[in-house]
Amino acid sequence: SQYFNLFDNDTHQTNITTIYINSEDNNVFNEFEQVNKNKTGYYKLLHVKTRKNIVFQSLMGMPMKERGKIILEFLTDLFIEANADLHAGTLTSNWCRLVDEMRLVLGKFSPYYTPENRYMLGM
Repeated sequence: SQYFNLFDNDTHQTNITTIYINSEDNNVFNEFEQVNKNKTGYYKLLHVKTRKNIVFQSLMGMPMKERGKIILEFLTDLFIEANADLHAGTLTSNWCRLVDEMRLVLGKFSPYYTPENRYMLGM
């Protein structure tokens, strides 16, 4: 709720309704749904269920067909995240930084919303 309130006014002014939240914690999505109910369902949450904890070594040890499915999941996830109106993720994640770079290239730059109201480095 604390983070939600940081961007809520700006999103209404710019007609942002589609949000992608990048989290491995299902409680985050449940909390979003609860907060969104208070906003009369204004936001549409995008989320792709992908397999977790896939590292290069485990990926290379998989059969080719399974590896292809996982890579397709990753690319689908990247496409949806990069094209959502608003992306919420952690700045310490390499994946989220990749998404931020893709969004920047697509002209979808958005400010960093943190309770401290500043960009945090070295966390």
